Amino acid sequence: MAAVTERITVYGMVQGIGFRPFVARLAEEMGVAGTVRNSGGIVVAEVTGEQAVLNRFVERLEGECPFGGRIDRVSREQLPFRQDSSFSIVESEPASGEPPLIPPDLPTCPRCARELHDKGNRRYRYPFISCVACGPRYSIIKALPYDRCNITMDMFPMCEDCQRDYTARQDVRRHAQTIACHSCGPVLALDTRTEHLNREAALRRGVELLKNGSILAVKDIGGYHLACNPNREDANRRLRQLKGREKKPFAVLFHDVEAVRRYCYLSDAEERLLTAAPRPIVLLKKRPGKDFAPSCCGSSLEIGAMLPCNPLQILLSEACGPLVMTSGNRSGLPMMTADGPMLDWLRESDLLDGVFSHGREILTPLDDSVVRIVEGEPQFFRRARGYVPEPIMLQQKTNTPFFAAGGDLKACFGLVSGGRVYLSQHFGDLEEWDAFQSYQTAAKRMENLFQIEPEFGVCDGHPGYFSGKYVRQRCSSCSTVQHHHAHIASVMAEYGLTGPVLGVAFDGTGYGTDGTIWGGEFLLCTGPDMARVGHIAAVPLLGGDESARNADASLTGYLLHAGLSREGERSQTVEAALRLGVNTVRSSSIGRLFDAAAALLDICHYNSYEGECAILLEQAAAKAEDAYPLPIPVQEQDGCLVGDSAALLQAMWEGQEKGASPASLALGFHHAVAELTLTICQRQRAADGVKQVALSGGTFQNRILLERTAALLRADGFTVYYNRQVPPGDGGLALGQAWVTILAQQSDGSADNS
Repeated sequence: MAAVTERITVYGMVQGIGFRPFVARLAEEMGVAGTVRNSGGIVVAEVTGEQAVLNRFVERLEGECPFGGRIDRVSREQLPFRQDSSFSIVESEPASGEPPLIPPDLPTCPRCARELHDKGNRRYRYPFISCVACGPRYSIIKALPYDRCNITMDMFPMCEDCQRDYTARQDVRRHAQTIACHSCGPVLALDTRTEHLNREAALRRGVELLKNGSILAVKDIGGYHLACNPNREDANRRLRQLKGREKKPFAVLFHDVEAVRRYCYLSDAEERLLTAAPRPIVLLKKRPGKDFAPSCCGSSLEIGAMLPCNPLQILLSEACGPLVMTSGNRSGLPMMTADGPMLDWLRESDLLDGVFSHGREILTPLDDSVVRIVEGEPQFFRRARGYVPEPIMLQQKTNTPFFAAGGDLKACFGLVSGGRVYLSQHFGDLEEWDAFQSYQTAAKRMENLFQIEPEFGVCDGHPGYFSGKYVRQRCSSCSTVQHHHAHIASVMAEYGLTGPVLGVAFDGTGYGTDGTIWGGEFLLCTGPDMARVGHIAAVPLLGGDESARNADASLTGYLLHAGLSREGERSQTVEAALRLGVNTVRSSSIGRLFDAAAALLDICHYNSYEGECAILLEQAAAKAEDAYPLPIPVQEQDGCLVGDSAALLQAMWEGQEKGASPASLALGFHHAVAELTLTICQRQRAADGVKQVALSGGTFQNRILLERTAALLRADGFTVYYNRQVPPGDGGLALGQAWVTILAQQSDGSADNS
């Protein structure tokens, strides 16, 4: 059979995962001649061989994609016959015109882990060992295509040995852009107030310090972590002082799965998630009697467990055992990535004892992702390292690229092009100047990297949000999507739903279309449109950030609304302000209702971190043997179905007087909210026949509430959807904003629904 020449273009996650060496190895094995190159975000191979051989070659390309990669489609084009005698990897080309897929940072692969421990290998105990299948990717990319000159490894010229590995056929480091070794790559350094050590001496000293109760900053792939011994109460207390983090539990790094099992229950699904490529923090139930120092995880029933994602973490965890590994920043500020500021922190604070650093620059700060298994599948709390920047793929497409600004809390923006939403990492609260600066820098960087020029923007309807102000300044035109509508639309986007969908959006705060604060909403969503059909009763509460933290103030507002009153000077002051309407808002927030319930049951009176009262209320409920029955009557008011929160609080008050335990009342509270949801969904179905229900908003990170609500709805014939690819909290708002915008384009004929 005569030989032919073809151009084979591969689209998908084919940058930074060793795809060109894979193509070359496959071609050499099959006797195919030609070349392969990067072209922006795609890979192009021009090959010569018999037609049957090329057909099989393409089949193997699609079926044997390297770890970390994904092939979305392959196009083939006949070229004039070209006689080649060999196969080679050739110089890359710039942009291809189609938005690229860039891999997230990849964990250390098993082969590199073996070499790390092999005394006969020249990369033995090298803290930055990597190959084509592993190592930093997104956090170090300056531009595409993914070549050494376009990543921050360009400042480390390869030694002769690494150069030989880089060009050798069949080597795992053939064209590995992060290739390095002790002789030519980044060097581990340890600085204390009295020492500066490098390489193995730095590693040994750092291990000694950690074992003895010191706090060290550790420069990892996406930024600095702060590490200490989780069994040392003194170290954990000092770490809380250093970060300004009073109670929120710390994540713990374990060396392997067996170490995790000693402290946590671990299902098959949780083990798969824990060991998956993103290496997220996974929230796991503690084993009885197995815990760390009280200040490590506090009273939490769970441990945020993670496995090493890079060689330095492997070396530290195997030498020290479990380690607290929390983001290297002061509470509320962005994760630190640069050596200078962290070394300044060392000099300024007597709480930080040392800094592990290296010379490789980090361009994109990436916190650890936080995930939990719910009903056998992952649910995100934070989507960051290991997942970003892989886009969310939509079933509808836009013909006009645009910017989705997200919100101001747990801020996350999205770049929307075609059928893809490229979501950013998590930034925290944009009221913090450093966080807002990081948000703006990342937006410009992503636009340049992904070759997306937004033609307009979409943002939250809150007039004071910094994210909204930013997008209005950047874009010539900007539309808005109501906060809770975006929550529900994020679920619709994940499943390709266009409606009608009855959305249940439960959270702490969101600006409503009537100027009040929403947060316990039932929204009928059809296409890009939303109608509010139900909500938790709105009550007067104190305004301002402090009211969102002070659960006693929320309780006073709910009790006053219910015609009840508490003794105490503080509650009388708050009550007077509420009666006079001084600095008050009307709020239907179920988050504040959770706060009030926690305060009433004397479980928690103040949110020292976001959601603390609700979390502790859920923990109390998890300990209950049975649920105290509590009602939430539903009435129709002004065309809406309204849940009577006053009746709920009064029943809880009466339950306390009858001697019901706080745990049984806490569980009864959760059940009452789930049953209220079922009741309103039933009545709305009777009115318009809607059978699809979407659950979203930060309150649905509560496992008891989510699972109870979903079970009740399914048992009554509803189809239930909730977030799987993005957090149900504000980290998913940008996706919802994107979906509403695309559906609006579709309705006016400007979107592609192919």
